[in-house]
Amino acid sequence: MNDSVQQLPLLTAEQFEYFRKRIFDLAGISLSTAKFDLLQARLRTRVIKLGFSDYQEYRHYLESQPNNSNEWEIFVNLLTTNKTDWFREPKHFDFIRNTFLPQWMKEKKDHLNVWCAASSTGEEPYTLSLVLKQSLKDTDISYSIDATDIDSKVLKIAQNGVYPKSRLEQVPSQFHAAGFCLGTKEISDWMKVRKEIKAPVSFHRLNLIEFPYPLKKTYDLILCRNVLIYFNSETITKVAEGLFNQASNNSILITSHSESLQNVKTSWRYLYPSIYAKGNLF
Repeated sequence: MNDSVQQLPLLTAEQFEYFRKRIFDLAGISLSTAKFDLLQARLRTRVIKLGFSDYQEYRHYLESQPNNSNEWEIFVNLLTTNKTDWFREPKHFDFIRNTFLPQWMKEKKDHLNVWCAASSTGEEPYTLSLVLKQSLKDTDISYSIDATDIDSKVLKIAQNGVYPKSRLEQVPSQFHAAGFCLGTKEISDWMKVRKEIKAPVSFHRLNLIEFPYPLKKTYDLILCRNVLIYFNSETITKVAEGLFNQASNNSILITSHSESLQNVKTSWRYLYPSIYAKGNLF
């Protein structure tokens, strides 16, 4: 039946509580009752696609699936928010370029390990790669960026590295030529991240509330931006400590300007608004 005409019974309060608890248990996302309509709207298309007549049938279907099933992954994808932009919160990249890198380079290391802990569709890690490629071009320092997200759907977009050309207006002009190949003819509305910017970036699925993290290295710079706002204070505390344990000594954590660790117990040392340090280098 056509999605545009099929009607479903409205989500009940009891069903909302079930789905709200499941997304909290699976991903740490804390949905208030004000998100009732959002949750209903995001699940609606999936319920219809599977041929169910109401949300209760979808609930029963989910309950019949093992925790590692593809359907639970789809459920998490549906309820994950993935708003991102190129050079979002640009002061953070100014800090990396003008404060973090000069100070970190005093350590005389030859490789910089970076982790984007909520990479979404890839704009953030590719922005970092653009900034690092330019900033380190006259040095012998290499870098790698591990980009992770819980949403498998957005990771596929990120790995592809192809974006609408209209998004180029978000990128400072000095990065245009070095960062992107612009499409022509039938693909003239698209742009592709250049291989030298893409090569240092690796994408993996990772759930920030599943500890310990399955990462084989520690990181000098961690960005965990615009994800803590979806967690309650207890989950924020656990994630902050998970990030701290994954950080190198003398490292930096950057959250978004709308997020703060000030009201939770954490091993990170406050440096500036949305910027935290481990060790005494900074």
